Amino acid sequence: MRGRDAVRSLIMRRTRGQVFAALAGVLATVLMAIWVGGSFVAERVTLHPKRWGVGPTPAQLGHAYQDVAFRDHAGLTLRGWWIPGTRHQTIVMIHGWTSSRREPMGKAGYLLDAGYNVLVFDLRGHGQSDGDYTTLGYSEPDDVATAVTFARSRDPGPIALFGFSMGGALAVETGARDDGVSAVIEDSGYGSVENVYRAGFQRITGLPPIPFGMPLVAIGQLDLRVPIDSVRPVTDAARLHKPLLAIVGTADHVVPPAEGFDIFHAAPGPKELLVVPGAGHVDGYRVDRARYERTVLGFLAGALG
Repeated sequence: MRGRDAVRSLIMRRTRGQVFAALAGVLATVLMAIWVGGSFVAERVTLHPKRWGVGPTPAQLGHAYQDVAFRDHAGLTLRGWWIPGTRHQTIVMIHGWTSSRREPMGKAGYLLDAGYNVLVFDLRGHGQSDGDYTTLGYSEPDDVATAVTFARSRDPGPIALFGFSMGGALAVETGARDDGVSAVIEDSGYGSVENVYRAGFQRITGLPPIPFGMPLVAIGQLDLRVPIDSVRPVTDAARLHKPLLAIVGTADHVVPPAEGFDIFHAAPGPKELLVVPGAGHVDGYRVDRARYERTVLGFLAGALG
């Protein structure tokens, strides 16, 4: 009798162990599916962003303008507005990730009042331009270089790039590579996509980006077939011998302020740094508009002659 009980007990223990092992396997599979599925959704949101509208036209804001379009080397048609000024000097303004020409247009009034030509346009996959993706700075310098070429066709005078967030990173990249650019202003730009991604992933999820953020990066690079994690505008900044104005908000929780400082310190050419205490991401213009405008106009006056 005791032998039978021992056998029965052994079978029950083995059965419970098998059940627990099976449940653990199911749970691991579910968690893995959630992890990979969540990474896939995040990749679509990040690299195939929802489009913004382009906002009020310059005419609605009191400025004459022209609808313009030009094609980049990838064959994508980019659309924007050319707003002529009284100077033979042009500012090409570049919006950030998920945004559109509406972002820089809302901060261009004082530049137009000062007489500069202004070109605002939508990057690939944004606003009214072609494409359904962004590479966060790997391919977009081609868009900006094409915009510079277009601006020069309208006015052969000196050109400055003025970018915000991702647009700031693009301004640094393109400014270092394009001889047609005379000066660069970057507001809240990043020096490394990898650094910003890691900081953002941990801030949003509370989890370490390695290993939890790795599927998102892998899916993104398989999707677009470009090494997004190799985007490092700070490397281009080290080759930027043109005048640079870097603008950093001390309360930026999207792009850590250290990224802007890295760009500034890396640049070997003439440079200025505008630090706006208490300003969040691309928020310096709102927090201290008078100082912001005064600094930008003073920089442009010196950089463009």
